[in-house]
Amino acid sequence: MPVTVAEVIRAFPGWQIYDLAGGWAAVRTNLLPRTSGLSNVRCGETLEELVRHLEAETRPRGTA
Repeated sequence: MPVTVAEVIRAFPGWQIYDLAGGWAAVRTNLLPRTSGLSNVRCGETLEELVRHLEAETRPRGTA
């Protein structure tokens, strides 16, 4: 079942979600320093791909 924009916004409250021509982007609402090892921007061709990328941002570093 496809994910909706509202579901993504609820699941990842620290991110702004943008519908771009040809895909989706998420930008952190509170930017992190470059040395954090985490991303401030994540993209995906589909919302489902974007969710996978955002989920990767919530996992501890060093886990797959």
